[in-house]
Amino acid sequence: MNVPTLPPGQWAAVPVPPPGVPDELRREGAYLPPPLPSELALPVRTYRLAAEAEHALGRLDEAADRLGVRAGLVRATQVRDAQASAGLSGTAIGLREALAADLQAARGTPPTDRSAPAQLLAPYLAAYDHGVDRVRRGAVVDAVLVGEMTAIMVGRCGAGLRDVLRRETGRLGATPERSYLLTATGAHLVALLEQWSTWVREENAQPRVARIALAHYQLEVLQPFPTANGHVARGFSMLEMIRAGLLRDQLLPLSVWLDDTLPEYQEEIRSVVDTGRVHEWVEFFACAVRDQAAAQLRLIADLEDLADRYARRLPRTGTLPAVAAELIGFPVIDHRALRDRHGVTTKAATDITRRLVESDILVPWDFRDYRRVFVCRDVLNLLVDHPDTAALP
Repeated sequence: MNVPTLPPGQWAAVPVPPPGVPDELRREGAYLPPPLPSELALPVRTYRLAAEAEHALGRLDEAADRLGVRAGLVRATQVRDAQASAGLSGTAIGLREALAADLQAARGTPPTDRSAPAQLLAPYLAAYDHGVDRVRRGAVVDAVLVGEMTAIMVGRCGAGLRDVLRRETGRLGATPERSYLLTATGAHLVALLEQWSTWVREENAQPRVARIALAHYQLEVLQPFPTANGHVARGFSMLEMIRAGLLRDQLLPLSVWLDDTLPEYQEEIRSVVDTGRVHEWVEFFACAVRDQAAAQLRLIADLEDLADRYARRLPRTGTLPAVAAELIGFPVIDHRALRDRHGVTTKAATDITRRLVESDILVPWDFRDYRRVFVCRDVLNLLVDHPDTAALP
């Protein structure tokens, strides 16, 4: 089948490449992609996969309501994405520690230690919250909004778009030595970013997932910001799924998938640069969305089974079973959280955690320098792909 391809991009000379990048990339130059076309015919297979992805997202959105603790699932997804973004920046934080940090940060008094998990995760979570809020108020997910999110991620909240744009040759890749593409800067970058914004604002006949995939690719190879770029395309895709009506909340941990498939992801991006065969990238992205949504559906089913097991183990009425039911959405708690959420006294909260520990539903954990927290290990093990239970008390 003769599949239309993207026009070739342009290559700019790189007199001073980023330190440490391979010589062949310096000789190749910095890449400027062509503008995204208003109309692009894709193979029938590509449209089918995009439709499968959209169907899976619809099922996920409905299943989250059935779980009964949708807000908890949304926050756990956001924390997982923030954890993955921190890892992309070179900071490894375990999920248990990330959830505990978010619990403490919600109190409005995050630690002053800049290496504390709450401090490391807070910029990403704040950026997600800002983006979702703007979309709910009718904003388009364009360069202005992704620029606002970037400014929050890098600690420059309130900075304008041009204040956070990249001004030097960039690179794509986990480290300089493992770079796979250099990215151009200058007036061309500004013009292409404006064209990208115009493209995402316009409506066309492409399936929503296909449009998100195309815009994600373009944003990745434009690399408009000097830092947080790996998080920007992820954040855009998440927000656009909500704006386009595919999901009502951040329920798809896209960053988790990107981390798990990073080498293949990079190969697919580079393949579009080299061949223009963008339909293969759209298929890769659509399969990833479909499969990640299916994984979330399995997670919800497992959480429902776990909630049933807890219900059979505990009394039918009272605060104790209510707390246990909520754990499938909020698996890290402390006494203050119990007081706030259930209106119980400190003494009652202490009795509840004691009984849940005795029932092997909770395990206590002294989280850094803060008060003791309690972890529902069963839920935590379901939230991670390869649980390291040896790391839990």
